[in-house]
Amino acid sequence: MSQENVEIVRRVYEEWWAGLERDDPGAVFDSEAVTDDCEFTVEGGMPDGRSVWRGREEYVEWFRTWTSEFEGWSLRLERLMDAGRDRVVALTHQSGTGKESGVPVELNVGVVWELKEGRVIRARNYVSHAEALEAAGLSG
Repeated sequence: MSQENVEIVRRVYEEWWAGLERDDPGAVFDSEAVTDDCEFTVEGGMPDGRSVWRGREEYVEWFRTWTSEFEGWSLRLERLMDAGRDRVVALTHQSGTGKESGVPVELNVGVVWELKEGRVIRARNYVSHAEALEAAGLSG
């Protein structure tokens, strides 16, 4: 099942990118691979203190708020790893330029994806690859 979970998460990213091309970041919720009430978390929270968003509408709200701060925002998937117990770790790289500051921003974000019965139920975002790996029990 582990390689199957990695492929499910890879498909989720592909469907998400396709949705972004249509200006619909929530399109991934139309996929059979993601539950309608999928939970999206930012470990440590956002500046407003919020750390959990559930379902399509809340996710889109978060995504549009996050990316509105940047010009040329992009996300690159660097690696997917099976973490056992129906979890997959994604190591990603985000980049963009601060709209107000003009400062280039580079972030290495790690995501621990949790699946149940072949569907994504939760995505926990961490501010570094190391934190995500540690949370999934993959760091040594």
